[in-house]
Amino acid sequence: MSAETVYITANPTPNPECMKFIVDRQMVEGDPVSYAKPEEAEGSPLAEKLFALDGVKSIFAFQNFVSITKVDELVWQQFAREIGQTIRNHVQSGVQPHFRPAQRREDEAHSDEIVQIRKVLDEIQPYVAADGGNISFAGYQDGVVQVFMQGSCSGCPSSTITLKAGIEQKLRAVLPHIKEVVAIS
Repeated sequence: MSAETVYITANPTPNPECMKFIVDRQMVEGDPVSYAKPEEAEGSPLAEKLFALDGVKSIFAFQNFVSITKVDELVWQQFAREIGQTIRNHVQSGVQPHFRPAQRREDEAHSDEIVQIRKVLDEIQPYVAADGGNISFAGYQDGVVQVFMQGSCSGCPSSTITLKAGIEQKLRAVLPHIKEVVAIS
């Protein structure tokens, strides 16, 4: 294990069950990665270690941060330290890459519903980008569309309005059975 110092800062998010861990180095090369359950993290060394901690519900990682959503029962104070230490130990071990893209089932990756969802998000993207933000598809299950709100949209008070009044309404116009659109931190 390397003695190299790794600096990590844990920041709260608008979602009280989610904490953002900012690391002093690149954690993800390329597109963001998201894992909603441990099975999706297979082959992703750091994600596997994080899911091994009792209480990790989901993981989102991009550039130099890792956002962890915990189960409701846990209190952040001690759990955040445990997560930070797990990230630090992994980075110091030198294992690369930290994350690999989650594997999608072929039928899920190309389903008509997901194609339609992505098309609507692509139509909305230029408007979000004009304000310095980004929105990208994160997942779809049981009528719930998950999106990543990034850049200036992340944590912005008006992002909830954008999400509910803009994105959710547009998606329901195309796919009426959509129950909800939620942002993943």
